[in-house]
Amino acid sequence: MIYFRGFSGFTVAKGFYVLNTYNIFFDISALILSTITLLIFVFQKEKHTAQNRLFLSLAIDEFVMTLADIFGAVLIEARNPALLFWTQLANLLYHVAHALMPAIFASYVLVLTGLYKKYKKGFFISLFTPWLVLFILQLTNPFTGFFFYFDENLVYHHGKIFMLLYATAGLYIIASIFYILRYRSTIPRGRGILLLIFIFFCLVSNQIQMHNPHLLVEAFAVVTMTFCLLVTIEAPSDVYNSVTGVQNRAMFLQDSVNLLKNKMSYKVIIIKILNAEYYMTNLGYKVMENIMREIAQWLVQITNNDAVYDCNNSNFVLILYGPILDKTNQILTYLVNRFSTDWLVQERVLSFETQICSVDVPKDISQLDHLMSLIDATGVKSENRVNLLRRDQLSYIQRRKAVEQAIDRALQSNTFQVYFQPIWDAHANKIHSAEALIRLIDDDLGFISPEEFIPIAEKNGAITAIGQFVFEEVCKMFSLDQLHGIGVDFLEINLSTVQCMHKNLPDIFMDTLSHYNLPPSAINLEITESAAINNQETFQQTVNALRNCGFSFSLDDYGTGYSNATYIFSQDFSIIKIDKSILWEAEKKESARVVLRNTVRMIRELNKKILIEGVETEAQRRMVVDLGCDYCQGYFFSKPVPKSQFLEFCKDFNRSH
Repeated sequence: MIYFRGFSGFTVAKGFYVLNTYNIFFDISALILSTITLLIFVFQKEKHTAQNRLFLSLAIDEFVMTLADIFGAVLIEARNPALLFWTQLANLLYHVAHALMPAIFASYVLVLTGLYKKYKKGFFISLFTPWLVLFILQLTNPFTGFFFYFDENLVYHHGKIFMLLYATAGLYIIASIFYILRYRSTIPRGRGILLLIFIFFCLVSNQIQMHNPHLLVEAFAVVTMTFCLLVTIEAPSDVYNSVTGVQNRAMFLQDSVNLLKNKMSYKVIIIKILNAEYYMTNLGYKVMENIMREIAQWLVQITNNDAVYDCNNSNFVLILYGPILDKTNQILTYLVNRFSTDWLVQERVLSFETQICSVDVPKDISQLDHLMSLIDATGVKSENRVNLLRRDQLSYIQRRKAVEQAIDRALQSNTFQVYFQPIWDAHANKIHSAEALIRLIDDDLGFISPEEFIPIAEKNGAITAIGQFVFEEVCKMFSLDQLHGIGVDFLEINLSTVQCMHKNLPDIFMDTLSHYNLPPSAINLEITESAAINNQETFQQTVNALRNCGFSFSLDDYGTGYSNATYIFSQDFSIIKIDKSILWEAEKKESARVVLRNTVRMIRELNKKILIEGVETEAQRRMVVDLGCDYCQGYFFSKPVPKSQFLEFCKDFNRSH
């Protein structure tokens, strides 16, 4: 029950009190909901974008409109000459706020479509010109009565140009609908529909109130829809990174799509904190959260702009457009100077190794996937603390895309090639196995090194199909060419970490072996040392399942920085492959020879077979044999060669030895 005291002219209507002329129950409900909307919005920490500011303007305008509507209705019913000034003021304030609402909403739509970044200030001045003209006319209303007036009995009447309010609102509504429909591809579908529903409810409630002036329902409908915007479009979880408080990766993607579709030129600055993982490990997650938050807020300060994004993995991105685009060099200078010096965070002095990259869109990069590849690419350290990449250093982005296309062509046309590098058995003095290596020779790009295309294939997921291609080719070769007859016991295949993330990999391999009537012992799987210490559950489950199927494993690249003797002991590796860099250093330095000698002794004591890679000279072969290694692989015996050459090499070598 709602009670009003102190005014004349009240009556009871169906359970709640109303004025004789106006039912303000809906307005009071709208005022309550509007207050809740403002409180929720204000208590949200993140609200510094143009979208947020316009939403806040819309919510405040609706609050003022609703409050003025209530007081205007109450004062009209009072018909007290002493309150005439306040009656006129309340109604004037209502009409001003009512007229402003569709203009703000149209601006809000422009922000959601990204068009506000394309247009200059002059456009927005022209956008608000109809409202400004209307506002000036409204200010004259106490003298002209153009929009409303009170007769001698203090009865409220519409003025001669009252309908101009609705005509102006109609222009903004038509403009809003046009932008929503015309640029619907720049707005997520759910949001576009919600905006159209907003307009629909406003129009329906307006018509209801026009035909039933005593029912003040329009403010309630508008405020209700605004609350819906608050809990959907303005939800912080959809817009902001919860840790750093700046816009998130999803918002960067949405804004980038808008900018590209609106054919705007802008600049993207990418800041990669290269040693963030080191600090995360040593300082802990919570401390690192505070550090990342402070960096993000500093970026907001130096740009004084909406476009600061946290794109995950310690990558921050700035979008510069409009007037701030002219300050690009100044901002780059700020960034280089700041990250070249230490940061003091919570009494900790931190030195960040940073890569900063500046890109002009669409001049340097015209496609979003290329831009995201640049953001997600592994950063490159330099001698300086800050590595600033300029436009002429971005050609590798185009190269990456070209390599991706070459990979796709090779998979579609089945033109990857498998080469084989022989492995020499030091005890039997024969070639007893070989490592299968993928090669890509493209019609357009020529030979592409595996060191280049394999990381790209792992990034885009193509490595799974490539790995299956190699496995299939090796099985086919084993079944057709009777390798056992020329002394080859098994073939080694590199297994990517990405492949091992597929739980059905053992089934796929076993089906392939079954098709070629081969046992798992024909294949030895290699995993790199860095992959072997991967603690992801799916990876370990897949490797264990492959072992249970009967596959043997080699540990590749041992000694490249992740050495863990305990892990080697706990895992059933048949062969430990010592990386070539250790052998090459052992030829130059006594200290490296000590490392190699003790590494071999440790592995032998663990009862593992030892293979040393990179054997290129007779002196190196003698060294590793003297150390007691079991197998050798390298150019001294043969470089990787196609299948036919490999078979001939094995026949000749094993026959002559």
